[in-house]
Amino acid sequence: MLFADIKNFKSSILGFACVLALTACSAQKEVLYIQNALPDAVEAAIQRQDIKVAPGDELMVFVSCDDAETSQKLSLMSGQRRPDFNGGQTYNTPVMLPYLVNSEGDIDMPLIGAVHVAGLNRQQIAKEVAMRVIDAKLAKPGTVNVTVQFSNLTFSVLGEVVRSGTYNITDEHLTVLEALSMAGDMTIFGRRDRVWVIREDRNGDRKMMQLDLRDTRFMQSPAYYIEQNDVIYVEPNGVRAGQSTLNENTFKSVGFWTSLVSIAVSVATLIVTLTRK
Repeated sequence: MLFADIKNFKSSILGFACVLALTACSAQKEVLYIQNALPDAVEAAIQRQDIKVAPGDELMVFVSCDDAETSQKLSLMSGQRRPDFNGGQTYNTPVMLPYLVNSEGDIDMPLIGAVHVAGLNRQQIAKEVAMRVIDAKLAKPGTVNVTVQFSNLTFSVLGEVVRSGTYNITDEHLTVLEALSMAGDMTIFGRRDRVWVIREDRNGDRKMMQLDLRDTRFMQSPAYYIEQNDVIYVEPNGVRAGQSTLNENTFKSVGFWTSLVSIAVSVATLIVTLTRK
């Protein structure tokens, strides 16, 4: 009778261990990215779009032409006085200042006036400024070279990431995966299937886009490439949500169940050892 009880107990422990193993496999599926990707497969992604300028953006516009004074004025080059510690004198260091895009979508440039830039990308703005310089007869055709750079584009990351906060867009074609990596990646408690990207359009309306990073199809979403002022929010999974209460935190803890299995195995081993004597 005792042997039968021990046998049933060992079967129960084995069954419990199998359930725990299956739970571990299920948990693994919740934390892996792009689970349906195949080696060497080419995944279709949304066409890369250049970031378009919006009111509130700041632009660094560098104009080079055959007239040095015109170049300096249009490029907002300002002399900054710095001390020369060797000779005790001061000297001017040229500093480039950004143009602020106003609420009308314009930048106000010396000599050529307001230039409408909202809705344009960097290359289009450079072309427009160069044309305006030539039309104003400030430089000869073929001598004007304009370079435009963004200086204040940011996005924010919230929720289950290692380092939530606001980050600079360092690449015009920044992907959501790269944005998450800048925030230290998602924590183990972040839901890979519930990543939200909140984006504000030119009319001030906000669009909520949900991504499932376990599926390669998220690369076809408009939210795959991050734009200025985007907010990325990673939802917590059930374990993290359960930690808000003591009871759920206890029974959903991996450490709790691991300890329980260890105790059960130890008891089973002790019983088997005693019965053999």
